[in-house]
Amino acid sequence: MTGRDRRAATAALWGSADYSGLARLLEPTADALVEFAAPNQGDHVLDVAAGTGNVAIRAAARGARVTAADISPRMVQLGRERTGSTVEWIEADVEELPVPGDSVDVVLSAFGVIFAPRPDVALAQLRRVLKPGGRLALTAWTSEGYTAQRARIIREFVPPDPAAPDTLSWGDPGILERRLAGGFTDITIERRALPWRFDSAQQMTAFYTAHSAAYVAATRAAGARAEQLVAAIERHASPDGGPVRVEAEYLLALAR
Repeated sequence: MTGRDRRAATAALWGSADYSGLARLLEPTADALVEFAAPNQGDHVLDVAAGTGNVAIRAAARGARVTAADISPRMVQLGRERTGSTVEWIEADVEELPVPGDSVDVVLSAFGVIFAPRPDVALAQLRRVLKPGGRLALTAWTSEGYTAQRARIIREFVPPDPAAPDTLSWGDPGILERRLAGGFTDITIERRALPWRFDSAQQMTAFYTAHSAAYVAATRAAGARAEQLVAAIERHASPDGGPVRVEAEYLLALAR
């Protein structure tokens, strides 16, 4: 698959579902990310892989001048509708950002840059656009937490594409620190957790089906084993068949 084909496929995937439910679920992580990075009034903030604007909205509320970038035209459209003129939206791939060098004070990415197929290229782009002394803050699901465990269940039913990005590697603190050390200093990495609460595993499945394009793509790819995949994910989230009470662990990283 060429780079253009990959970008088109990624944009189509993320634009194929109603992301609003996941955006609401992830709002506490956006709060944590923006508070951690603490952009100042007047700072130019770039929100990378911005989704529908959870992080961008919060940065703008602090008085920052915010540019939000996403690879999916649908996400950009929804983001513009959600934020209005308070945020500038652009359609862009994190590996080829149409942003001038040394022009951004703070780069933020909530579970976004982790989907870049080439981490070194993506981080080089983020370093390029940052002013000297500028800050990068990002979140990544831990490589051993709930989200990673669910991903490994999916891999039992859907063999991973060798060319697909290894999003879980970003959640290994050692790997993340080494990647950031390639162009950044003053690295701080903290562990946080996001509570996921559903009345039942079936309610969780309905939520995923309605709001997670990646989940829908996985169940389709499982083909005749789709029901087995769904059952395995439900058992993992609720071993006793009761309500789902999961703490989805993630890393919060800040570097200069």
